[in-house]
Amino acid sequence: MGAFYRQYKAKGFEALFAAVDPNPPVAAFVQRYQLPFPVGMALDAKAREYMMHTMVRPAYVPWLVFIDKKGVIRAQFTGVDAIFNQGTAGLAREVDKLLAEPGGPAAPAKKSTPKKK
Repeated sequence: MGAFYRQYKAKGFEALFAAVDPNPPVAAFVQRYQLPFPVGMALDAKAREYMMHTMVRPAYVPWLVFIDKKGVIRAQFTGVDAIFNQGTAGLAREVDKLLAEPGGPAAPAKKSTPKKK
């Protein structure tokens, strides 16, 4: 995933990983796989709410979400979906579609500074 990330980061892609297990060994995971992107943790219930997974329907890990330049979820997958059997080709297809779209992140709000007279 590191090589994929570095290739696509130059084009505007960003990746974030979040572990949802209780007390995940995040630092060891990052070190073991030499991940060049942010990795953190999320509460399982909050992650399920965000992804709109209910406890009734199984949501096999990993969970993968593609968010567009405006912050809208455009595609999501769970561990049983075919995208996970396609190496980085499936990821590249999804990322390329989103990167080709016009627009971008909202510009950060500028702080107004009083003008000196």
